[in-house]
Amino acid sequence: MVKKIGLIIGSGELATYCMEQLVLLGYETTIVRLPCSKVKIKKNLDRIDLKYEEISETFSLLKQRQINEIALIGYMERPDIDFSKVNHVSQILLSKVFSNLNKGDGEIFSTVKQMFADQHFTLVKVQDLLPELILDSGIYGSSPNGEKVLKEIEAGVKIFLNYARLDIGQSLVFQNGHCLGLETISGTDEMIRAVINFRERNNKKSKEILSGGILIKGSKPDQVLDIDTPVIGPDTINLAKNAKLNGIVIESNRVILVNRDLIIDTLQSYNMFLASLNFLDKDFKC
Repeated sequence: MVKKIGLIIGSGELATYCMEQLVLLGYETTIVRLPCSKVKIKKNLDRIDLKYEEISETFSLLKQRQINEIALIGYMERPDIDFSKVNHVSQILLSKVFSNLNKGDGEIFSTVKQMFADQHFTLVKVQDLLPELILDSGIYGSSPNGEKVLKEIEAGVKIFLNYARLDIGQSLVFQNGHCLGLETISGTDEMIRAVINFRERNNKKSKEILSGGILIKGSKPDQVLDIDTPVIGPDTINLAKNAKLNGIVIESNRVILVNRDLIIDTLQSYNMFLASLNFLDKDFKC
């Protein structure tokens, strides 16, 4: 029996990777491209270009194709909606989403998830379809070097857990008890670029300031992982190297790695570590 799935895609290399892999696995895919998406779609794939003002029509097309399961993939910008053009049925569907647009991502995504459920669609985590996107607990790449780094990882994760409760981002850069960067709406890579700029501007100061530290990335409390899963790609690894970080710490099974094997190989070539850890383990140790 052919496996059918609808892929609602935003931007980024994760969307491209998942489309290609699911086709190879034999899924009959219908691609629903969001207005913010610049991802190229092969001509032989079934495609719908979504307009928020006419979202009810997109849902109808998916039902006509007998698609019950939906996966949302890639970076998604907050919608820019022309309210004067929203048709009546779409206005009803989006009413709760509209009321939450000025709130945090958690509340917005929870409302979006409920909207799909009300339309009798099941949201599927892309990491459940493609388990190679995530990592179990363990040390990958090079090994963390020395007791000092291990203690820094543990201290950094504790700081991250407090920061994550603020619902403003999914990553930080930590060194010697200090946050060198906190992710905001601009994203992880922009945060790392800010660290690079800081170190380049202060290149005459202590070497302890100019190199070292770790990137920590994980999920926020009550994060809707069906829609909003933290992601790291090869570009992030290269930026971390340029920022002269020692390594990367991710929350096990809750952070997607785009092209995982390439990431691990690149980290090994840079002599950087990747620690995948259960951040909420009461006996947390590296």
